[in-house]
Amino acid sequence: MVAEDPTTSVSGVDLDVELDARSFGPESGSVALTSLTHDLDGDGIFDTYVRADGDGTVIATDLDGDGDADRVTFLDASGEYDAWEFRVDDDGNPTWDRIDDGLLGDS
Repeated sequence: MVAEDPTTSVSGVDLDVELDARSFGPESGSVALTSLTHDLDGDGIFDTYVRADGDGTVIATDLDGDGDADRVTFLDASGEYDAWEFRVDDDGNPTWDRIDDGLLGDS
């Protein structure tokens, strides 16, 4: 399921956190999502925000329905990607773990 016009959802991310692959990392903090545009798990509820521009694509997904991104993936124009997963560590600190990275088409 896709919202009518996902290209107009540039305001889909609370920019307390800049979703930029060059600056995103473990200490980026929580990413509040609004204006979700896609339903990735097929349950009929929008759970994902997608933004594509000349630099690449950002995909942010709220897996547990709390309004914050649990996974963020950056894909740049050259095919390089980084995937991050949000968690709270044993001391209660929010952190992002890089769970995958690479170049599309590499084997």
